[in-house]
Amino acid sequence: MDQQHKINLSEDPWKTRLTLIDRARDPNDSQAWDEFTDYYSGFIRMVLIKLQVTRDDLEDFSQDVLLKLWQGLPKMEMGRDDARFRAWMGTVIRNAVYNHCSQATTRKRRETNAAVADVAPPDIEDIIESEWRKHIIALVIERLNASFSGKAMDVFTMTLDGKSVDDIASAMELTKASVYVLRNRVRTRFLDEAKQLRSQLEFRE
Repeated sequence: MDQQHKINLSEDPWKTRLTLIDRARDPNDSQAWDEFTDYYSGFIRMVLIKLQVTRDDLEDFSQDVLLKLWQGLPKMEMGRDDARFRAWMGTVIRNAVYNHCSQATTRKRRETNAAVADVAPPDIEDIIESEWRKHIIALVIERLNASFSGKAMDVFTMTLDGKSVDDIASAMELTKASVYVLRNRVRTRFLDEAKQLRSQLEFRE
């Protein structure tokens, strides 16, 4: 996505009164935990895939991370209003990956009776930041698909992919004016939905 069309999802300081994170901190609120799992399990899997966890291990690894999050949420200190939950979640995932890599290295040393270099995952902070943004966009697009026609969503997704107005107009057989109207209509709703979703999933008053 080029800079001209990149949409900033972190501009708005609006926060919900009670976020999903707050609710999920209550171990007795099973509905909140189910919602939490629905929102975050896909993101966790995306990060683990980027960290080269094998497909065979992916499900077990994802469940292990979710278990650690469930155990840690009630004790987690949220900090100031601008502290983002994903920073803590990233630490949990990072520690799980480091432990996994360390155990794999130990097994390798034991099996080969030879010294091998410590295994270190890629820069998880960058991965989490990139994958979280993709995850939020995917969640918002899913919501918008129920509200806008195919052409409007096609124009907007092509915009997200960095296509120019001329290219979109040609591909969709629309006038440039129509492309602007459709794009801006969806973009306004996209930003509103993204602000609310990020407030619900990231912030706490």
